Amino acid sequence: MVTPLTPDDPASLGDYRLDCRLGEGGQGVVYLARSPSGEQVAVKLLNTGDTETRARLARELDALAGIASFCTARVLDVSTGGPRPYVVSEYVEGPSLSDRVRERGPLRGGDLERLVVGTATALAAIHAAGIVHRDFKPSNVLLGPDGPRVVDFGIARAEGTATITSGLIGTPAYLAPEQINGTPAAPASDVFAWAASMVYAATGTSPFGADTVPAVLHRVLHAEPDLSPLPPRLRGVIASCLSKDPAHRPSAQQLMVSLVTPGHPAGPPTGPAGSGAPSAGPSSRTGPTGPLSSAETTGETRRARRRGLLLGAVAVVVAAAAATTTALFIHPPLAEGDRSPTAAPPTQSPPAGTPSPTGPSDSPSPDGSSTASAGATPTGSEPSPGQGLRIPARFEGVWTGRTTSTNPMDPDDNENTVELKEGESTARWRERDGDDDCRGTITLTEVEEARLTFALGQNEGGCVPGTIVLALEGDSLAYTWRDVPGLGLISQTGTLNKE
Repeated sequence: MVTPLTPDDPASLGDYRLDCRLGEGGQGVVYLARSPSGEQVAVKLLNTGDTETRARLARELDALAGIASFCTARVLDVSTGGPRPYVVSEYVEGPSLSDRVRERGPLRGGDLERLVVGTATALAAIHAAGIVHRDFKPSNVLLGPDGPRVVDFGIARAEGTATITSGLIGTPAYLAPEQINGTPAAPASDVFAWAASMVYAATGTSPFGADTVPAVLHRVLHAEPDLSPLPPRLRGVIASCLSKDPAHRPSAQQLMVSLVTPGHPAGPPTGPAGSGAPSAGPSSRTGPTGPLSSAETTGETRRARRRGLLLGAVAVVVAAAAATTTALFIHPPLAEGDRSPTAAPPTQSPPAGTPSPTGPSDSPSPDGSSTASAGATPTGSEPSPGQGLRIPARFEGVWTGRTTSTNPMDPDDNENTVELKEGESTARWRERDGDDDCRGTITLTEVEEARLTFALGQNEGGCVPGTIVLALEGDSLAYTWRDVPGLGLISQTGTLNKE
């Protein structure tokens, strides 16, 4: 809310003339100001003065430089050397989400969908830069003319480093249960806060109420929110993000990809609670062994993170530019009939590592996705294998080589391996990048004289599904992966040689 300057406010900070107050928080006051060129900017005057704290602030700002500016407010200038440290950022003209809902009511249809996808993409970008926001809430989402922006990184901190803030930080209605219990904020707690904020956007109320602090905190810890007013397609996603156990929530990257990819589930991460990373350990699959069957999954899958982030970012930007009324879900826009509060609530995703009713399997599902991962759910978006398609003898062997992606956010080479057996309609596939490791089953969809086309479905490690083409070129195989079905924007190519 804009308010006049008080007698205690400075008239200027550095070269910036202050016009009015935009807000005040625990770490300082935010002003609307003018740059020397007359441009409107936001200036945050920080309530800190000691040398150590300023050094930590500088480290945080370095981390912020890695965040995509299309979904946040770009940092323009920083001053930590004078008696009044401040940060200057881009001024986003538009109300906060909390003001918008308070003044005009909940968001509906395309407005809600744009908010959901845009803020999920922003959170994925923040986490990819190594930042935990720690105070994601409706008042920290600005609805600019070009889309939503996630702001107020004054209390965000880079993981693994000393930071300005400590202790229990956040707004009670948007705190995750583990934070209330004393666990430091992590990416999973940001995902919880994001989901609570989206419930507020869609209903006009916090999912855990807004009365006394003890009552709200008790409900966060013990009560299940009523998600029936949400559009049906959002209920399952939001429910998984609001899980009391951080290990059962999807990462921001998984969340974002699920929102822009048809049939892609927003599954929970398969690693330690709240880490958003797959666990290290042997594969749970059974069945035939081979060169690709003994791989271990270690670390967060950089492939899924970087491909997913870029695809989501492009989807948001392109859709916003094409038509501001276009919903960003691949599915048809929400209709009034979708909002029935009597619809059955979603079944929450099972905990990571929980076997499906039929148990883990090493065979491909009818839709071409691998069922090697326990509890994996076929998406139905991959092509089905053609009747009678088999791998010819000339392709048989274990093929390995280096590949390169066209994704500028994933510049490193990758090691890809495929194990092809004559007469089979599926093959084993693996992709490694340092400690990152994906593996799964690819399903034959087309056979030509010197070329095979496969569908890569959901896989262990979380690499983005797509289409893989293997073409014989002399004694080698030309390897091409594309994000199809999908947006068709990214490819990965290289040469594989027989072992």
